[in-house]
Amino acid sequence: MLGRMFTRPVFADMARSGNWQQALSFLVEHGLLRPTADQQPLASLFDSACKEMRRGYRNEFVYKAEIASRIVFGRHSPKTASLHVELPVGRSIVDVAVFNGTSTAYEIKTEFDTPRRLTTQTSDYLSAFDRVCLVTHPRCAEMYSEIVDPRVGILALTERGSLRPMREPLSNRENVSPQTVFGCLQRAEYVECISRKIGEPVIKPSGIIQAYCSEIFQQFTPLEAHDIFAKALRKRKTDGDTVRFVTALPESLRVLGYATPLSGRQKETALSALRENISFRLA
Repeated sequence: MLGRMFTRPVFADMARSGNWQQALSFLVEHGLLRPTADQQPLASLFDSACKEMRRGYRNEFVYKAEIASRIVFGRHSPKTASLHVELPVGRSIVDVAVFNGTSTAYEIKTEFDTPRRLTTQTSDYLSAFDRVCLVTHPRCAEMYSEIVDPRVGILALTERGSLRPMREPLSNRENVSPQTVFGCLQRAEYVECISRKIGEPVIKPSGIIQAYCSEIFQQFTPLEAHDIFAKALRKRKTDGDTVRFVTALPESLRVLGYATPLSGRQKETALSALRENISFRLA
């Protein structure tokens, strides 16, 4: 039930209305909140819930939160590394993707998951990303290392929340598919790189511009296509507004800050609600 707190609909509801009681009404309905004499910011309630999940129910969101905290906010910086959640690539969707000087896809397999579709997923990721990592429970790491492509790295989420490397990913940027990369780009992004390629602005009817640019994009080498991919996706989430917002969020909500499309006003409403002092704690 606590896992429902960390979903995009709940976060978006709070950002739109600023009414946390409405967004989290299901906690009251199920007796998971109780009054207390001590007040705390609403943000602390989310952090407490996430801590409880780390201890007793390590679902996919817990893994995503640890990747954001330890990779983007720990190893790198949100100013220089972007995080994308559930990014479509080929026929699959990457759980978490990080872009800094290169690209890394993180496929999460918790202890509650099965290897179903894993071969297809990692094949799609290897057609666009330089590095691909599978993140799993320590007791599942050996099993997955035997069935995934040897280029795929293996990370184990330990009981203490650290990401322990079990096998390093191999660089794959020379093998990416320009066609797959093109499918990951937005129109403004591919039009810009095609304009540079042909040395003049792309002026085509809207009905054929995608097909026209796709044909030219196939002329890029895998290294060139990957470089365009990494730079474009990094730029999407490292603008000043995004960085300020996700940095101001409690650690437990940063993944949702990246994943939930919000207007500037909605972002301020969410932050204001999270600063509000409440007289409730988890039961």
